[in-house]
Amino acid sequence: PVADPSAIVTSGKARFTVLTPQLIRIEYNTNNPVADPSAVVTSGKARFTILTPQLIRIEYNDKASFENRATFAVVNRNLAVPHFAQTTTNNVLEIKTDSLTLSYQVGSAFSASTLSISPVKSGNDAFKKWAYGMTNSGSRNLLGTIKSLDEIGAETLNCTENAGKMVHEELFHCEWGLVSRDGWALIDDADNWGLDSDFWWQSLNTDSVDLYFFGHGLNFKHALKDYQMIGGKVPMVPRHAMGIWWSIWLNVNNFDVVEIVENYERFGFPLDTYILDMDWHSKQGWGGYSFDRRLFPEPADTLGWLHSKDLYVGANLHDNDGVRSTEDKYKEMAKALGMNPNSTETIHFKVVSKDYMHALEDIVMDYDETMGMDFWWIDWQQGGKQGGCAGGKQNPTIGLNQVRVTDHLRRGENKRGLVLARWGGMGNHRYQVGFSGDVAGLTWANLAYQPYYTLTASNVLYGLWSHDIVGPSDDHELHTRWIQWGAMSPVFRTHDRGMSAGGCMNNDPPNCGIVAPWKVPYKYIDINREAYTLRESLLPYIYTGVREAFDSGVSLIRPMYYEFPQFDKAYLADASGNYAQYFLFDDIIVAPVVTPSNKTTSLAQKSVWIPPGQWFDLNTHTMRTGASDGSTVLTKGYDLSEIPMFTKAGSIIRARNVPHGSIGLASRQYTNLVFYVNPGTNKGFCELYEDDGITRDYLDNKHVFTKLSYTRTSDSMTFTISGVGSQSPYPSFPKTREYELRIVNFLPLKSGSINGVAITGGTSGGNTWSYEGDRLTTVIRTGMLSTSNNVTIKVTAIGPVDDALMSGLTGKLIHANLAKKNLDETRVTPGAHTVSGGRISDAASAGRLMGYQALKDTNAFMTTLKGYNAMYTSAVDEINSLKPSKADYETEALFGINYNRWAYSMALLESAMK
Repeated sequence: PVADPSAIVTSGKARFTVLTPQLIRIEYNTNNPVADPSAVVTSGKARFTILTPQLIRIEYNDKASFENRATFAVVNRNLAVPHFAQTTTNNVLEIKTDSLTLSYQVGSAFSASTLSISPVKSGNDAFKKWAYGMTNSGSRNLLGTIKSLDEIGAETLNCTENAGKMVHEELFHCEWGLVSRDGWALIDDADNWGLDSDFWWQSLNTDSVDLYFFGHGLNFKHALKDYQMIGGKVPMVPRHAMGIWWSIWLNVNNFDVVEIVENYERFGFPLDTYILDMDWHSKQGWGGYSFDRRLFPEPADTLGWLHSKDLYVGANLHDNDGVRSTEDKYKEMAKALGMNPNSTETIHFKVVSKDYMHALEDIVMDYDETMGMDFWWIDWQQGGKQGGCAGGKQNPTIGLNQVRVTDHLRRGENKRGLVLARWGGMGNHRYQVGFSGDVAGLTWANLAYQPYYTLTASNVLYGLWSHDIVGPSDDHELHTRWIQWGAMSPVFRTHDRGMSAGGCMNNDPPNCGIVAPWKVPYKYIDINREAYTLRESLLPYIYTGVREAFDSGVSLIRPMYYEFPQFDKAYLADASGNYAQYFLFDDIIVAPVVTPSNKTTSLAQKSVWIPPGQWFDLNTHTMRTGASDGSTVLTKGYDLSEIPMFTKAGSIIRARNVPHGSIGLASRQYTNLVFYVNPGTNKGFCELYEDDGITRDYLDNKHVFTKLSYTRTSDSMTFTISGVGSQSPYPSFPKTREYELRIVNFLPLKSGSINGVAITGGTSGGNTWSYEGDRLTTVIRTGMLSTSNNVTIKVTAIGPVDDALMSGLTGKLIHANLAKKNLDETRVTPGAHTVSGGRISDAASAGRLMGYQALKDTNAFMTTLKGYNAMYTSAVDEINSLKPSKADYETEALFGINYNRWAYSMALLESAMK
């Protein structure tokens, strides 16, 4: 592992190891832009490189001097050479891989008649034929992404339609998707910049044509994996980044920082990453690199306190101002650049200069990092031609992103890179997470656009967009729905860009923006907290998805068409929020509500496409069946407390318990794991990925995969949780942990064992089971067990599980309670003041009753369970009989009922039956 000393160049805290003339490890994986010669076919001024059976590079160069340098879009061409054959007949060169046939008229300039690619096997796949001149614009390309959402609304992602558009004097850097309904897509790299061996811009591509042809048909995930082979891996971000972030543009000081964190604890909201917006630094200009000592007299004290809470810290940067003489480390940087350290002249920003950037990073910014700053929010919005850039694909956005993500690697520090920054063009997937900019306005339309914008970016491997989560104080419903979308988005980050202060507070204080999720009426705070807690609890599932993106190039957020490309309805998601749904990793479909509720029923109507197969509704615990022809659409009303989510039948959702007000939990190892086992199949399996969460040791296989499998009969289940086995656990991997199995739509236990030791009924402690009657869920707790060995859990229920009976009962129990609470608020619940009636109270109380009966009297439990549907129908009839006339719309006298209040309770009850 030790290089020859003569191959090493050291410069201060930087070290470069020259491995070959073209090969330097400057990114997360060792890339070589020069293809294996046996993969290359040259024919005069044309060159074809067979990268994979379905990916071919196509070049044309008048001087036949072809481009071998890396670009930001393509960093590695030295792949295992796929099988292919070449022949020349009648002056036509034919190259045939296992999947594609390329035909070229030798000696000709490229044209539709001289160059084409077709599939080896014709059939039902979308890809029929491509000829030179056909572009992404003319195909059914599934689109990629653009720089940010600054100052724009539902902007088109069609790169032809938004060509030339600019925000902040910088182009959108629009890139087409790598996938298309026509089965082919192109990367056009001819106008990109070649990089030198140190990964710095050198000069424009020398080829006149430089295309990468993706001919993967409808196998979209394979196309993404092939691109990752040439475009570089999606590196794993630190685990804390997948938790919950906070930021606000306000003159926050050391006292405020502590108060904000303590408010998260006090109000019961988890928090993992703390961002200091631009006020953190000295005020000589818009940008700066030195702490404002009036706010932070001792920065290390504040940052150290945050670290003591296991929080990670980032700060906002505007680099265009350069380095002023007032910066803490100006003299040292000036000296390193050969300038007069006693000068007052600003060192001007120059992102194209390796000397400038390394001095900035390793002297000026390293000083902040030694005090405890963990990473940087690159808030670049000063133009696409600043810092010496030519604009277009040579822009400060991607240049800054690359430098700061790879700083630790370049310095030889064993720490993962992380930035919060805008998209700078193809290849930016290596430098995440994405900052989508300052949300243009707090409107339903802007909320509706964000899921579409996010899922589409996965088509260029940019799967970690982070959006401003902030709400208007005059529309708490919109705020809560934005929080719910944020909780189920790639990166959950609250951010107030200034809407809560300044002119707003001067002119209209009641309607300023809200970034604190607890500064809302009582009705909303619990729902907001539930969304935060849900996000935090799903971290084991989400982080496993981050690992999958590293392995395969398939992002955490996945369009429906990745799994169901043959069905038209898989493509229905649009910029207006119609069919806003996606896969969160591999098992969960999320369909966030992005439209306001009905003013009468208080429910938001939502249509969700149910793909073919069996899908378990995570709100109502209803098993839903998607027709084999892909025609099933579920349309129903959703309460504000509900996020429409569905999972594959028989799936296992990996999670963890989240104590009230957990701070810094995301960065900690899993000392408990929760597995939600959903019904629908007689066996199931999942994997859970773990590593230390912060270093690059995962690249050296220092990680652990824990596997859970089960088999099921009508009344019993057997679970096996794998131990470490032959894996090499990293040092901080827990030696012991507690497991909790939550078997959904199951019955109370007759018997059970954990590693042969009998399970006893009880609501706490190890080797116990209990029953959550309002969720019809059997809960098994193991207590602390060694992670070295396998764990075997066997359970037998009190009888056969009737899946049809259990399906949907949880939704009815939940909605019965919501309907009752709504009526309770004005004391109009039937039976509240009389001995008659009260069917709605019976239905609402049955869940807790069954939880008690499960441990005390299983015969009574079964009687309640089997009679619940009839009980619920009686409750519906009872509430329906209360229907007031429209004339009573505004009246709600004592013991009278307002029409809208009745309509809300009635809609809740009816929704649970769908």
